[in-house]
Amino acid sequence: MKFNAFPVVRYLLFFILGITVYLQTDSYAISFPTEIIYYLIGFLMLIFGLSIRFRQPVVRGSALMAIIFLAGWSLTHFKTASNQPNHFINLPQFSHYQATIIGNSETKPKTFKVEAEINAIKVNGQWIKATGKTLLYFNKQASEKPQYGDVFLIKNMPREVEAPKNPEEFDYRKFLQYKGIYTHHFLWGQEYEKIGHQAPSKLLEFSYKANQYADSVFKARIETPNEYGVASAMVAGLRDDIDNDLLDAYSASGAIHVLSVSGMHVGILFLFLGWMLGWIKKRGKFGKQIFTVLVIGILWGYAIFTGLSSTVLRATVMFSFIQIGTAIGRRQNIYNTLAISALLLLCWNPFWLIDVGFQLSYLAIIGIVFLHPYLYQLLSPNNPIIRSLWEGTCVCFAAQLFTFPLSVYYFHQFPTYFLIANPFVAFFSFAVLPAGLALLILAKVPFLGTVFGFILKHSLVFLNKSIFLFEKLPFATLKGFSISFTEVILIYAIILLIVFFFLRLEFKYLRISLALVFVLTCFNISQDYLQSKQKSLTFHFIPKKSGISIIDGKSATFIADTTLLNSEKTHDFHLKNYYDKSGVVNENKLASNQYTNKQGITYLDFEGKKILWLQQKFNGKLQGNADYVLLSNNAIRKLNPSFTNFQTGLIIVDDSNKRYVVENLKHQADSLHLNLISLYDTGAFSINE
Repeated sequence: MKFNAFPVVRYLLFFILGITVYLQTDSYAISFPTEIIYYLIGFLMLIFGLSIRFRQPVVRGSALMAIIFLAGWSLTHFKTASNQPNHFINLPQFSHYQATIIGNSETKPKTFKVEAEINAIKVNGQWIKATGKTLLYFNKQASEKPQYGDVFLIKNMPREVEAPKNPEEFDYRKFLQYKGIYTHHFLWGQEYEKIGHQAPSKLLEFSYKANQYADSVFKARIETPNEYGVASAMVAGLRDDIDNDLLDAYSASGAIHVLSVSGMHVGILFLFLGWMLGWIKKRGKFGKQIFTVLVIGILWGYAIFTGLSSTVLRATVMFSFIQIGTAIGRRQNIYNTLAISALLLLCWNPFWLIDVGFQLSYLAIIGIVFLHPYLYQLLSPNNPIIRSLWEGTCVCFAAQLFTFPLSVYYFHQFPTYFLIANPFVAFFSFAVLPAGLALLILAKVPFLGTVFGFILKHSLVFLNKSIFLFEKLPFATLKGFSISFTEVILIYAIILLIVFFFLRLEFKYLRISLALVFVLTCFNISQDYLQSKQKSLTFHFIPKKSGISIIDGKSATFIADTTLLNSEKTHDFHLKNYYDKSGVVNENKLASNQYTNKQGITYLDFEGKKILWLQQKFNGKLQGNADYVLLSNNAIRKLNPSFTNFQTGLIIVDDSNKRYVVENLKHQADSLHLNLISLYDTGAFSINE
């Protein structure tokens, strides 16, 4: 099998390279005049035309790859929302704006979260047209759930989404920027008014209504909360009603992908349709064509029921191309078929390249296509049940093998029993999805609606029970991994080399893989040694709270009030990635009030540096000196006279202080020539040794 047999794969790789280069240069604020890029594309097209005329294949191929590379770069530039001149962030400040809801509302504990498109802004009393998406958060107590197409008049400007403020914290701002969203606005009831309803797309409006209908059917037919939550998530793509314990169980078993409508669900439906409708292909002259139209039609119908989410759209496009390729006899060149679908999707939205779901979906399919045929040949069970289980195991292993390095890179954990759990998950999912779709279609037919409701409910019961069973096994999930992108590349290289060794039995692949394993081992040993010697103290930014981390080698101590110490959400969002990156093995928690004197002062010593932490109202005068002073809970409102006879290198104000108090302290520090920072402005502050 030669690489020349996959020309579209080559085009895709250069297109991806162009997108990647743009994203990297944009991340580092490196810009190139777009006119130069366009002139360069024109020049290369001239070279390409001349190379055809004078029969120069090397020049022709090089020019074509360069054109595709620049096309990827320029398309990404064009698709970047902030580059549009009429985007609202490029326009003057405004007092009001009109926004249309363009998505399904997501129910949060206190708000409805939804995407909106800004259509016009009011500048100095005049309305001007604008574009650009923003996130809106509607207070649940003061408003009804916003619907797709609702138009609102909103007072004030949306606020820019802030960058992460703790080491290694998830960059939610960049995540939203890749979706074309740069701002958000919390609406508490007085600053907005619904002024109309105008759906931007009738198809999307129908899709969202179908999605809501699906949720209502499951709520009516499935009484138990866990089963209803999983049904709504698996079939309709709605995860609002899933219990946290159930989420943790699915995550521990390596089946969390089941709860997000994705390529796996479309793939299961694709296989089910092939099994149920395969007989059509053998009927008549146009059997294959009829089968293809039916399968693609049902897949797109399913996509509509899920609200046309991006994950389902991508998977539906991918499997549609696979089915078309099979129908026209191109199954042997499925890599080109996959490449065409990926190229089409990236032309529509180049930012899908850095979407985790997009990456994992294609890696899983490539793993299955490449490895499954070889694995399946290892055994030939006669029993149809065992044969089905064996095939499911091969599919799951191939998919997991090609996705686990990237999964560890993004999620910092590995499900130990995935090879055992996933065949069970796939088996029950094979019943859940068809039964769920049949129930949606036949819900109002008395007998059939009851039958499919029964099948769906009990399939979900068995699925959830098996998930909880695997979660309770010892060492169900290995956590705390933190690998670099370089390590990801090395791991993929090792996997491919070992696979080639077993397929071709050539020892050169084994030797190279062992050499890479040695390099990876040496890298990890050196990293482990450096982590064992590390010492750092970090003043964390935690909204409305105070917290300090002290890392000594591979142990971390988090000091905060009892409420914060017991908050899993705080740990997972603000601390976990930082501890994983630092190789922390032992975590300790200390309640800050245990080390506070009667004046509300805590004294800390870190590698010879004195730290003074004030946690309650203090009206006296500080005496002596400290390298750092941390102010919490509005402990000091006037720096003078508290710091008159006290020397310090830096005053740190965390987010437990009221905002107006922080602003007053900043002005006072400027007047008194004291060095003061607010963690709200700077993010976490670390002292490293």
